[in-house]
Amino acid sequence: MAKKLVLVSNPGSASRKYALYENDALVAGLHFEHRDGRIIYTVSVSDNSDITNDAELSNLAFAATKVVNILRTNGLFSDGDKVGCIGLRIVAPSTFFQTHRLLNKTSMDHLKELEPRASLHISGTLQETELLRDAFPGVPIWGISDSAFHSTKPLISHSYAISQRIAEEHDIWRFGYHGLSVGSVVKKLKAADKLPKRLIVCHLGSGASVTAVLDGKSYNTTMGYSPLEGLMMSTRTGNIDPAATEAIRNGLNITEDKLQILLNTRSGLLGVSGLSDDVRELLELEKSNNIDAKLALEMYIDRAQQGIGQMVAALGGVDSLVFTGTIGVRSPELRKRVASKLLYLGLTLDSKENHAGIIKDEVANIGRKNHPAEVLVVPCDEAYEIAHSASHLENNR
Repeated sequence: MAKKLVLVSNPGSASRKYALYENDALVAGLHFEHRDGRIIYTVSVSDNSDITNDAELSNLAFAATKVVNILRTNGLFSDGDKVGCIGLRIVAPSTFFQTHRLLNKTSMDHLKELEPRASLHISGTLQETELLRDAFPGVPIWGISDSAFHSTKPLISHSYAISQRIAEEHDIWRFGYHGLSVGSVVKKLKAADKLPKRLIVCHLGSGASVTAVLDGKSYNTTMGYSPLEGLMMSTRTGNIDPAATEAIRNGLNITEDKLQILLNTRSGLLGVSGLSDDVRELLELEKSNNIDAKLALEMYIDRAQQGIGQMVAALGGVDSLVFTGTIGVRSPELRKRVASKLLYLGLTLDSKENHAGIIKDEVANIGRKNHPAEVLVVPCDEAYEIAHSASHLENNR
């Protein structure tokens, strides 16, 4: 029997992630990435079996052209099946895209106007949209905002300390990102009856942020106008003085576009270590007394600790701290180090629970019992959030 499906597209700088859903149930996940000088794909299905193969692609940007054939080859998409709509993650600094949007002519024109402001993120989105339209002609594409969750922030958290007239005229606000991740965590905590009044969500992945959640709604977050602001990340600087960036541009005699590439893709863990943006590799290098790897990790942890303290101050306290994101979920060593200075907040880890395996979709309590605040690990599910939102919007338009 033919199925009506929802396809999720979540393009990143170093990977392309897709997922196929039927009635909010995951059919398959599809992940493209570089490995050993070639582009490979991994198909993950509901029985947790993974299939990995050569994607036969010369450029990651064209992954969308392979999605249907790969799914069909692996028996996950039949000739009679139909993709009813597509959900595409949108990272775009604007009030317009702090709401989910059907990617029609009006919204695409808005994206093109914004491209000079955030070319690294938006150029890829524009290209992905065109490839999806070619691969799935006539299928509606919904742009699912990664900052929509943060639309509840009060003006003090949403504003920069600049003229409000300038902010309004040029749409310069602290939009925040990782909203799909944080929203997913909030839903899972609600379902487990563990959502506190004052929640801190620490998302540690290739991007990193800390969000203060009050009564289930975003109150403040470390990311601002773009995903560059805030914590040190895998390849992004995080907070940096604009005067310093201007000095870098002048000193290296590079264009603004090349400066943005440097700050977003060649900094962070990769830039400081000069070796890798992978925490696992840096931890191994640190064991060999590599001082650059050690410095990169220490800076990464320090910035995360500062971000948590900042968000706790915004809420006036904390009831629960959640670790999420790839690093936050998979690295007990990073969790231990980040939590090592948080005892003053009543946040401390149980070593045994911290090193226990985290089960997919489980809300795991890794904090010491009878302490003032809980420490949890909650795997986020951005793909589900995108699929659910796109399906709901399509069914109600």
